[in-house]
Amino acid sequence: MAVLQRETKSEVMTAAVDLFYTKGFHATSVREISAAAGVNVATVSYYFSGKKGLLEECLIAFFEPYLAVLEGSLELRGEKSFVMAAARRAVLFQQQHHRFARFAWREITMDNQLIREMTASYLRKEQYLWKMMMAEDIERGISFKLPPSFFLIQLSSMITAPFLQGQSVRELWNVHTSETYFSERYMDAMDKWFMSVTSCYGLSAIS
Repeated sequence: MAVLQRETKSEVMTAAVDLFYTKGFHATSVREISAAAGVNVATVSYYFSGKKGLLEECLIAFFEPYLAVLEGSLELRGEKSFVMAAARRAVLFQQQHHRFARFAWREITMDNQLIREMTASYLRKEQYLWKMMMAEDIERGISFKLPPSFFLIQLSSMITAPFLQGQSVRELWNVHTSETYFSERYMDAMDKWFMSVTSCYGLSAIS
């Protein structure tokens, strides 16, 4: 029974993310979600207490593994830069879940109580992890040319912008963010950006 419940919840969340991605949260109805998931409307209410509860569960399902990716980067002792190692892993994670990523980052731009609560918890932890990785990089001899807050704004934009603005990526590079070629080319560009805003004291490349 527990396995069946998890599968049902997963199917509903997958259907919700697909619809939120294509239509937006407000334009999507619970009836549409339940039809796409092959369940009745009461099932959505039972598991998620309505559409807002479903949105919250979907955001948690994205941000918890995303933050785990960043946190795990602090254990990568063979990297020349913790920040860039984490940035690459963040891009790859989003590439693997590109629809989820666009939906999640788009929704947290909305100003409402749920989003403010998400910002207070998940995004504060994200900023904390980036600052930890910057501190580790400084210990390794990497000097940041930008003030930490401005560097993090640029870094965050570099990591999220392609998934929020997938159409721009397709028009500029003729590639979709889900394709391997995108991540290879984009991470090469990120490396060059990182080298331009840091002094790496003899490091000829970030690897």
